[in-house]
Amino acid sequence: GRRKQQTLPGGSKKHKIRPMTEWIALHKDAHPGYITWQQYERNVQQLEKNSQTYGHDRRRSPPREGPALLQGLVVCGRCGDRMTLRYHNRSDGRQVPDYICQREVIDNAGKICQCVPGEQIDNAINRIVLESVTALNIDLALEVQHELESRSGEVIQLLYKQVERARYEADMARARFMKVDPSNRLVADTLEAEWNCKLK
Repeated sequence: GRRKQQTLPGGSKKHKIRPMTEWIALHKDAHPGYITWQQYERNVQQLEKNSQTYGHDRRRSPPREGPALLQGLVVCGRCGDRMTLRYHNRSDGRQVPDYICQREVIDNAGKICQCVPGEQIDNAINRIVLESVTALNIDLALEVQHELESRSGEVIQLLYKQVERARYEADMARARFMKVDPSNRLVADTLEAEWNCKLK
């Protein structure tokens, strides 16, 4: 039930992919996966956000090559579509961006909605960012980074202790299993199952 078939007036068929919530059957965790279901859903959401051709909405696209600061973020003030970039070279060798709303050109071979020179916009964004990044903000960010690193070290130590404890318990279960009399099958089976559980 992933796709929905629709018959068009001319008799041709059109297939549309349904959202996952409308699938007829979906068996989560039917087989062991490389990643969890939640990680998969987060990955799909991130791919949709990063996709440049996923609909005509205002989703951000990933930054690409070039020096423009607002790649994939600028939205047209007239039609509301996301604007694309076009670069041209100055005589001094610099690449200068232009933000262009050309969705109508791409989809319907229409006209460009508007084109905005990007150099002035990028310079204004530069000034705003540099004004907001003061020495106090940098010191605060460094303190937060040091705090996160120290907490990360504590978490790693706790994980090492958990691994040591699990290893010790597995060794003890193995020792108990090795000492059991082989003729006592019920006790041996129970101790072997406990050993396997500790190994997992």
